[in-house]
Amino acid sequence: MLRLFHLLGWFCLWVLHLTGQFSPAAGKGIDIVHYRERVKSMFYHAYNNYLENAFPYDELRPLTCDGQDTWGSFSLTLIDALDTLLILGNVSEFQRVVSVLQESVNFDIDVNASVFETNIRVVGGLLSAHLLSKKAGIKVEAGWPCSGPLLRMAEDAARKLLPGDHSHRV
Repeated sequence: MLRLFHLLGWFCLWVLHLTGQFSPAAGKGIDIVHYRERVKSMFYHAYNNYLENAFPYDELRPLTCDGQDTWGSFSLTLIDALDTLLILGNVSEFQRVVSVLQESVNFDIDVNASVFETNIRVVGGLLSAHLLSKKAGIKVEAGWPCSGPLLRMAEDAARKLLPGDHSHRV
């Protein structure tokens, strides 16, 4: 669902660009606060519907309003949303989600997972949230940025992916 939201956002920017409403010359006429609030509203619409209808599954199926595990049963949309929560300044929800993920996500399961998708969305999502956490005012443990719960989860997920990469050297 969030991937669809990202595509929709890029499409809207493209349309604004084509109509001349989103160019350096027209930049002074754009109400940035309005668009920022629209994006925030759209994010929370998708995020809240995922939580209400699809969690702990990977993704929300918008037509049936239920969840589906598509990439390994890792609550993928929740991991995807971590960095966005911090960028939007929602530190309390970020902290709640980190706790939920630590308690519920288990990478020691036998599932058919896409190495590419899991790498960019799970490992990448956990790493970006780990690196943003200090800037968001989250209390970090000693040794940060070389330690932390999100970094450990990212490493755990990455290690599980190694057998899927036939070119790796140990």
